[in-house]
Amino acid sequence: MRTEESDNNHLFFQSMKEDRGWYFVEYRPPVHDYKFSTLQLVILSKEKKLEEIAESMEAESVIWLERYPIPIMISAFDDKGDHIILKEIRGCDHLIGFIDRQTHKTVREWRLFSDEELPSDALDASYLKKIYSEIPFKTKQQLRDEAQQKAKHWQFGWWIVFIWAVVVPAGIAILEWWSDWLGVVVLIYSLWKAIENSLRLMGKWPKSEFEIEKESEETRMRHHHYHCERNPEGFNRLKVENFERWEREELHKEAMSLKQSIEQGTKL
Repeated sequence: MRTEESDNNHLFFQSMKEDRGWYFVEYRPPVHDYKFSTLQLVILSKEKKLEEIAESMEAESVIWLERYPIPIMISAFDDKGDHIILKEIRGCDHLIGFIDRQTHKTVREWRLFSDEELPSDALDASYLKKIYSEIPFKTKQQLRDEAQQKAKHWQFGWWIVFIWAVVVPAGIAILEWWSDWLGVVVLIYSLWKAIENSLRLMGKWPKSEFEIEKESEETRMRHHHYHCERNPEGFNRLKVENFERWEREELHKEAMSLKQSIEQGTKL
């Protein structure tokens, strides 16, 4: 049975991102009921060899375990978001590290550990709050309260739309029925719209810049659609290339933003 206390023990920490030059890292503390944190290396340079990437992952394991002694799983991705395969040189694509409770030594292996092999420190909410004291977090109850608050805002917005889309037109219709002068205004407006539409159909109504631009855009879309149907393989290839380019641009923007924030912090 769900209790408020158990919801407050479900912690959702913010992730941390740091720049390393030719790659950047994103560290995520454990989520509820998971025994390990995760670290992702996003490789921005295509010139780096797999051995360099693997060595960087090993170096990062030392850095983050010293900072936060919680089991960690490290993986690497390229600038398109694809997972980097390291099995050929390390036997596994993922690096697992943790502090052994008995020997107090760092265990670091290129293999996936079973759940029973990992320490259970990450299952203790109080311990996580202590270890990650400087990292903002929210509880499950807080996230639920925020979701309910957003739902109330959406409901209020829906009523505003309902009033303007239903109540106001209905009110105008009632006033029109009761008021002769309003009926005349509505009649004149209806006649004017009828004249306008007839002139548009006959091509005698001058087109606005927006309409001209819209027609031009529709013509280009039909032209592109025609060629896409004629060459579906080329279209699919172009679509994949666009997705990959957008992914690379987004990752490089993120890396540049990290560099700029570090530079600004150094100046301060």
